[in-house]
Amino acid sequence: MVSLNQSNTPKSEKDYWRTPENLIIDALTLLNIPRFSVDVCAKNADTSIRSSTAYIDESIDALNTIRWDENNIIKNERYHCKHLPMFCNPPFSKKWEFFQKAVDQSKSSGHQILMVLPYTPATRAWHENVLNQDCIIYVPDGRYQFLLPDGKRSPNSCSFETCLILIVPFKCGNVIVNYKRNF
Repeated sequence: MVSLNQSNTPKSEKDYWRTPENLIIDALTLLNIPRFSVDVCAKNADTSIRSSTAYIDESIDALNTIRWDENNIIKNERYHCKHLPMFCNPPFSKKWEFFQKAVDQSKSSGHQILMVLPYTPATRAWHENVLNQDCIIYVPDGRYQFLLPDGKRSPNSCSFETCLILIVPFKCGNVIVNYKRNF
């Protein structure tokens, strides 16, 4: 079978696509919050989203860090807003590992964690990971144009739909919310 959604991104750059500002603005608006508490998957300080009060970078390795808490973050501001949701645009090659880690972190800490993931509900990976979890799945009306690792706009959009998944520490099953981008 031929895959029509082949990526043109070199393997060395696949995990470093950056989150576009319009996706961040939409996420903040959807959640009705002024900012996020922690950007869980920042490559470094320069790539941490501006709308977070703290971040975890590659030197800390969020996937292998036991807890995403005060001991494992780097604060961007004097006042860290612990009560706000965390943000996670995981490395593409480890997206499901980060999803499971976020589910565990939410259950153990009571935090909400918003993840950026491919919207692929017909796949086995989606069924194995997302179904039967407590999360709100925000599905946009189109694709976001992610940024290249250097922060510049890509000439092409990503080859798959993207969604925002808010992992919550309370029982709700899967809730799907469709939304219009840049509202």
